[in-house]
Amino acid sequence: MSKERARARAAREAERAAARERAAKKRARQERLDALKPTLPELPRHRRRYGALPLRVTLGLAFGWLVAQWVFWQVTVEPRTRLGLAIVSLFALPLLVVLMPMKGKR
Repeated sequence: MSKERARARAAREAERAAARERAAKKRARQERLDALKPTLPELPRHRRRYGALPLRVTLGLAFGWLVAQWVFWQVTVEPRTRLGLAIVSLFALPLLVVLMPMKGKR
């Protein structure tokens, strides 16, 4: 009976050794794959949070600004008033960009 137990123990130990070897190979392969993946440089928090606006949003802002200018030109008569409203609306664009809800990954 002890020879059977010895053979069974040897088989179990061989299986455990093979499993440890497979796990070590898998870990080494995963480390090699992770080393090959390109990584982005770490950016400061304020640059990660506010990126460039998508083209669709930029075009929407430009169109909205032009519509506002058209409305101002229809409502006002004096050139100084038109110029003043155009400047005020131009300075309001960054405020709109900051207050817009940021959709996407955070």
